[in-house]
Amino acid sequence: MSGHITTPSSSRLAELMKGLLLPQMFMPVGWGVLRNFKEHALEMESIAPSEPLFFVMPPGSLLQVSDVFSIIHPGPEVELHHEVEFVVQIGNDGFPEKCGVGLDLTNRSAQRVAKSEGLPWTDAKAFPNSGPFSSMVQYDSSSFEIRLEVNGEIRQIGNTANMVHNVNSLVNALHSRFAPEPGDLIFTGTPSGVGNVVPGDKLEASLWKNKEKITSFIVEIHDFDDN
Repeated sequence: MSGHITTPSSSRLAELMKGLLLPQMFMPVGWGVLRNFKEHALEMESIAPSEPLFFVMPPGSLLQVSDVFSIIHPGPEVELHHEVEFVVQIGNDGFPEKCGVGLDLTNRSAQRVAKSEGLPWTDAKAFPNSGPFSSMVQYDSSSFEIRLEVNGEIRQIGNTANMVHNVNSLVNALHSRFAPEPGDLIFTGTPSGVGNVVPGDKLEASLWKNKEKITSFIVEIHDFDDN
């Protein structure tokens, strides 16, 4: 036995696979936008970029919440921050189709280390369930307001009219530089007022239009010892 392995030619392989339908599983990706509100850029001791900057939120970090969801705090050594954001979902035509509100929960402790060492922010931004978002509603180009209450106290308020880069600019930038798929989500950036959350906190993120709340969800932060 020579030990030689014979493999089919590429044309024969194509013939063998002709008509074979491989299963496809779609899992949306989140595209986070950096420093898209000037006031938030200032509170982070930075500046708003002249062109949109993105980071990737993997499918495992995304979670749609219709009502209430519980998240385990990562531990006493971690500074966990809330960032409320306007979220846009890309439709089959590549343009915004639906919208909602989301939270970009950030491990600020890990982010500081990554920044200081010039490393990616994956540990800070991509951990499981770090990107919960609401039920989605029909998108239009009018202004929306996002709010975050922590234990009944308003912590963050922002209006899409005040974003450095509007939704159209963000979508165009994504298509010019990457390959977003239908169903992908754009977390369009957070306004000022980000802050720490601790076990026992209840966060309500809401989306408003014409002074009417149109969608929202609640996240309860549980102690890591409850795990």
